Amino acid sequence: MAFFSLEEAAARYNEYRPKVHDVIKTWLEEAGCNNDFSRGLDVACGTGDSTLPLMALCDEVIGIDISEAMLKYANEKSISTALMSYQHAFELGKFDLISTCMAFHWFDLEEAIDAYKSASQNGAVWLIYNFSFGGSDSSEAFNWWLINYYFKHYPTPHRNSQVANIQYEQGITKLADGKGTLPIRMSVERLIKYLTTQSNVEVQVKAGKAYEEIERELMEQITPFGLNSHFSYKYTYEIYRYDSHDL
Repeated sequence: MAFFSLEEAAARYNEYRPKVHDVIKTWLEEAGCNNDFSRGLDVACGTGDSTLPLMALCDEVIGIDISEAMLKYANEKSISTALMSYQHAFELGKFDLISTCMAFHWFDLEEAIDAYKSASQNGAVWLIYNFSFGGSDSSEAFNWWLINYYFKHYPTPHRNSQVANIQYEQGITKLADGKGTLPIRMSVERLIKYLTTQSNVEVQVKAGKAYEEIERELMEQITPFGLNSHFSYKYTYEIYRYDSHDL
């Protein structure tokens, strides 16, 4: 199933996903990567939130995605985009920075590695990272509900590991990896809207359940917790270098 292809799903993703992607600059600096790249490629760029910070690091940036609905919002942010899958990224030439946010786990690992190699200049840096909702900073009862009710009623679609963990691949060196949390602030209403941007909700929408029905159910479940606006956003990242001359 291709996710975030529905117009409303893309609109919600664009509006309600936390905008925290600038943190990649720190990760790259700490890994010893320069911040003066020539060409950057954002694979599965979605609505462009993950592409924008690349524009401060690269002379040229292109975002690619298979969802026209998502790319519509990226184009509105003055991002250069192409409607294509990761397997065809090589058609755009060679890049010295390839970034992928919250999508690599949907890819076939061997296909993705070959595709990224084909689109890489010698010495290209690959940044693969994910964000996930970390729950409330103030309510353990809500966090229990999130795990034991929400994810059971809205199960996560099958995917690969959240990290690429590319090992023993000729020409590829891991430069850094990390994990942690970032603080985010949301009202209860915005939290519910954010939850509807997740792929586990989209599965049920595509099966015939209305977004409005899901929102009402979540509001009834979440309101009694009396949440404040403080939540956490978890992240994991991996940074690799591809040296084609080592092959």
